[in-house]
Amino acid sequence: MNIWTRLAAFAVIETQRTYLRPFTFNDAEAFYEIASNPDNLAFIFPTQASLEESQFALANYFMKAPLGVWAICDPITNKMIGAIKFEKLDEIKKEAELGYFLHQAYWGEGLMTEVVVTVTQLSIEVFHLKKLKIITHLENLASQKVALKSGYRQVRQFKGSDRYTRKMRDYLEFRYEKGEGHE
Repeated sequence: MNIWTRLAAFAVIETQRTYLRPFTFNDAEAFYEIASNPDNLAFIFPTQASLEESQFALANYFMKAPLGVWAICDPITNKMIGAIKFEKLDEIKKEAELGYFLHQAYWGEGLMTEVVVTVTQLSIEVFHLKKLKIITHLENLASQKVALKSGYRQVRQFKGSDRYTRKMRDYLEFRYEKGEGHE
């Protein structure tokens, strides 16, 4: 069984207070609600000005290749409230980068840490990855707290080109490696 088969088997994942599932086109309005607020995605991608922009982003970045991409959902309302996905998944090296965002109304509740811990545990134990990374903007303190509370360690600070603005930015890299005593 390869990683893609294992990811397919875990299309839906339950955490203590959320559940993760593949995105559907019906998530477009909830996605637009998140993506139209500049505070929600300040470190992810530009604010979306219309529902049509959100539909395009949803289809092309979250639905086109669904394995390893999950909508984070509120189990009471069944509404999509965020996302977590593997970026740069390397099946040969058995490593990936995690990217995520959460609706601002749910910040400060520990939900993203809960989701990151769950996906990290599955990544090591079930998907057989050896290394996970989380890259944050230097000023993204909330995401850095999530990484640290999830058992990741900061390994470096570096400069890089922002994928949307193309401006040079400062970043921090956090890493979780199998066998480093977090398990």
